[in-house]
Amino acid sequence: MGRFDSRAAIVTGGALGIGKGCARQIAASGGSVLIVDVNEAAGSMTVEEIRSSGGTAEFMHGNVAEESIAKSMVEKATSSFGRLDILVQNAYAGADNSGSAVEVQSENWHAGMDLLVGALYFGAKYAVPAMEISGPDPRFIQPEWAGAGRRQAPPPPQNVGRIVNISSVHGLCAAPRSLIYNTGKAAVIGLTRQMAIDFGPLGITVNAIAPGHIVTERGEDMWDEVGDDAGFRLFELQYPVRRTGVPDDIANAVTFICSNEASFITGQVLSVDGGMTVQIQENLVMDVKDYIVANPDLKTHFDSERGSSRF
Repeated sequence: MGRFDSRAAIVTGGALGIGKGCARQIAASGGSVLIVDVNEAAGSMTVEEIRSSGGTAEFMHGNVAEESIAKSMVEKATSSFGRLDILVQNAYAGADNSGSAVEVQSENWHAGMDLLVGALYFGAKYAVPAMEISGPDPRFIQPEWAGAGRRQAPPPPQNVGRIVNISSVHGLCAAPRSLIYNTGKAAVIGLTRQMAIDFGPLGITVNAIAPGHIVTERGEDMWDEVGDDAGFRLFELQYPVRRTGVPDDIANAVTFICSNEASFITGQVLSVDGGMTVQIQENLVMDVKDYIVANPDLKTHFDSERGSSRF
């Protein structure tokens, strides 16, 4: 029996990277998955990978920043799978998001906020009613509601739904000239907490994941084009676990948060960052300085941006 047998999920931005990792793990655990993405070719390929491994998956092309797409994806999931239990909100396109408040163009600000924050609002707006209609996980057995003899009210709903919003360590710690991304990912955390309060009484938990540096397919391409091994090691040294992340690291956290075992966890931000955000920066800087001195010719995937100062 799989962890998500008889349950259905939507994963936005599920064609590649973190979203793909989440979709594959949910499907591998018995869940039916609808992948929603603007990358039709990659999304269709991921669906075929899941199906070839014995999983159940469908693909829908669309930009989840559009309300009509959010509505349609919920309708497609419920019509295809008969219910909706899980919503993983991961989609984001990172183009044109650099700069300070002085530099960022207003159209890029609005587009970024629409996708980083607005899409999560739309997703919940249509997913929550569908989760209510679907009801609890069909395999969930309500435990005896005794509470040491103190609970007099009927048991509250449990395991009706799970919403996981993908934030970032950038929502917890700011980087220079990243106004749109930093602001949007911080807003995801506030939105998550609000939704947790609003939907908890329905049996729907809402949590956020804050990934660190995750090397996705696009990340690998950037490192291959610009960086080198010494530069990559520089990034690894910034993590107490001495490695950067991979999509499965985030998918592991998402699948736990979506499980029945996590029914008492809501409104939380789980940093899946190899410990990066718990460090005192002064000590880290000195260690990194020593490494750079020993490897003066290293190149990172950020080096292509050196033409315009990030500080």
